[in-house]
Amino acid sequence: MNRRQFISQLGLISAMGLVPKSLLALGDTATSTFELFRQALQKNPELLGYQNYTQERVVDQLEIEGQFPADFNGRLFRNGPALFERNAIRYGHLFEGDGMIQAFTFKQGQVSFRNKFVQTHKFKTEQAADRFLYDFSDIGIPNPLPISSADTINPANTNILPVGDELWALWEAGSAYGVNPDTLETSGVIGLNDQLKGMPFSAHPKVEADGTIWNFGLDYGSGQIIIYQLNARGQLKKYGLIDSGYHAILHDFLITKNHLLFILPPLSIDVNAGSFMQQQKFDKNQAMRVLVVDKNNLQVKSAHEFPACFMFHFGNAWEEKDGTLKFDGCRYPDFNVMTVLGDVMAGQTSPNKQSLSQTVVFSIHPNGQTKQAFFDGLSEFPRIYPSLTGLKNTKVFTTSGHPDAETMHSIRSVNLETGHIDLFDYGRDYLVEEHIVVEQGQKAQSNGWLLGTALHWPSKRSCVSLFKAENLSAGPIARAWLPFHIPLGFHGNFKPQRV
Repeated sequence: MNRRQFISQLGLISAMGLVPKSLLALGDTATSTFELFRQALQKNPELLGYQNYTQERVVDQLEIEGQFPADFNGRLFRNGPALFERNAIRYGHLFEGDGMIQAFTFKQGQVSFRNKFVQTHKFKTEQAADRFLYDFSDIGIPNPLPISSADTINPANTNILPVGDELWALWEAGSAYGVNPDTLETSGVIGLNDQLKGMPFSAHPKVEADGTIWNFGLDYGSGQIIIYQLNARGQLKKYGLIDSGYHAILHDFLITKNHLLFILPPLSIDVNAGSFMQQQKFDKNQAMRVLVVDKNNLQVKSAHEFPACFMFHFGNAWEEKDGTLKFDGCRYPDFNVMTVLGDVMAGQTSPNKQSLSQTVVFSIHPNGQTKQAFFDGLSEFPRIYPSLTGLKNTKVFTTSGHPDAETMHSIRSVNLETGHIDLFDYGRDYLVEEHIVVEQGQKAQSNGWLLGTALHWPSKRSCVSLFKAENLSAGPIARAWLPFHIPLGFHGNFKPQRV
């Protein structure tokens, strides 16, 4: 594979759809967005989680309710955008903020905390200048510096993956950044090999039970997808390239025992539209395509179609004994959710928009026939028992809420075979984030835990709660409170530790 060919159509490097004009701005100027959010926050304290955040802190001991098991030892790492503003200029979309890592350490029943920004090239240069330097969203930054590659503006703000003895901070369109799990200090850009320097390494890798890591990157210009296979230490085993014919947002993918699945929503690009998000056009009359790729030769094996929808996140995929491929995810009937993620930056909330997302199981039968099975209720941020990645699972864990709420405020598990839902409602005064499944012991799937964070906006404090995964409705067995709030993030993972 020729790296120059891979990026030949990028212009300014279109791995995140970078175009010479605005990328994510949704119409308001940066100054008006700053003022609108400031005014909205005074009237709506629920917006606290989207406030600009600059504090790096260490808390040696959190306030605990209940009791964390003495043998529950390890760290929960989370990543998300935090720094949205400099000098009264505010970004126009949630995806743009500089990434901050949050680390909760659980040790013999006690919990401690630290957080730190990922020291990306973008963050360090803008910190030194004390202003935004790269106007990739056309927000009116004075005298902007040129953007030579996607890594020039990489905020490393989407996920954090334990790999060997370190962490990798991930973004949609650029390189991974190495992070020390003890100190959260950034070691620098992760290089897989010289040929792949600067290639997009997406934010939703899949890790098999033996530690094998699969990931991808999309060249929005050419529609080519690069596929990576790494060992548990993050060393490259093989990579390949497929032509997808797709040029819009591709956030997640799936693996099974023998295949990789790339789910391509019915989006196309209108280059005459304003920003990159405005250029993405959803066509309700166009099918959602699924590309099935053979793991052995990294070639497209088959392609299939489902009715139009949009999906950010998937739970899992697997192969039935008869060869049927199945996968589950959180399905939106359209692309309106992306507007919501921009509106919130100006303090505009959108009740009922998230109610469009629900858990669906998709089936591809050996004869090519496709089916969908829908499950009631809201859902986002799906997670499964990690040891079942690529294998058949019966449960998926998601955030949830009530259709008339503006944010998710509960967690649940859905039995994909029986439809049974086990749910715990934090309450309308909480903003609930992704919860992850932690496995312990030989009977991990019966003794597993669900662990996650939430923001209690009336008290301006964040907490981390531990549930028995098979009995969520009983409520958390323990909860640890910070004396302050932390910004709402995207994704995270747990790294066990021996004491």
